[in-house]
Amino acid sequence: MRLALMGEHLSHSLSVPIHRAILRELGIPGTYQLAELPAAEFEARAGALMAELDGFNITIPYKRRIMPLLNALSPGATAIGAVNTAVRSEAGWTGHNTDAAGFAAMLRAHGMDPAGQACWVLGTGGASAAVVYALRELGAARVTLVSRTPREGAIGYEQFAAEAAGLLVNTTPAGMFGQRDRCPLTQAQLRQALPRLSGVADLIYNPPETPLTAAARRAGIPACTGLHMLVAQAVEAQRLWQRRDIPDALIPAIMKEVAL
Repeated sequence: MRLALMGEHLSHSLSVPIHRAILRELGIPGTYQLAELPAAEFEARAGALMAELDGFNITIPYKRRIMPLLNALSPGATAIGAVNTAVRSEAGWTGHNTDAAGFAAMLRAHGMDPAGQACWVLGTGGASAAVVYALRELGAARVTLVSRTPREGAIGYEQFAAEAAGLLVNTTPAGMFGQRDRCPLTQAQLRQALPRLSGVADLIYNPPETPLTAAARRAGIPACTGLHMLVAQAVEAQRLWQRRDIPDALIPAIMKEVAL
């Protein structure tokens, strides 16, 4: 199979080692390559690549921009409003979003069940849409967006700290490589919110511990960062491309191989 990741800046991507490891473990011949596409040339170059590929992933800033180039969307991709995986068939290209499945797999692996709980999502960017979709599919009692710039459908951080109880998910870049000393919550907000939380999930995977998850662990609260989600969404993409089941047991082995 000829597979690729399309995006604008991909030098730090782990997708190549992850997908090559999955193909190797499954004994499936295939290639997976990076395709950096300048914004001004996106449509033309993406169209040319699609003529050569059997499937592809797509990342920021093109998860929405790719959608008009596809023939159909899965229900999940439609609901989320973004595509990160495309599958080719005789009927053409279908867009999917495997981030939601990857996030759900990460929660399961760490024993975090949002069913019946209030859930709070820090950030309102593209990643938050998949998280909100997954939490609702998993039966969350309520999902609230938390933003630096509160607007309709989102609250501010101070209100979150005052009301928080349940599961917290960070989808902001605060704490990632290059910002590893940053926490999306102030120390005062952490002291106020953490005692009432049942779990903290951070989508950041580099570094493997963030200021937010470290604070949660110190408070005795289950916490995880996003490497499991990254690998699980890749496994879900391979399920779609290969049209076969792939056991979740493969995920921990791939995580160890690509661990930072």
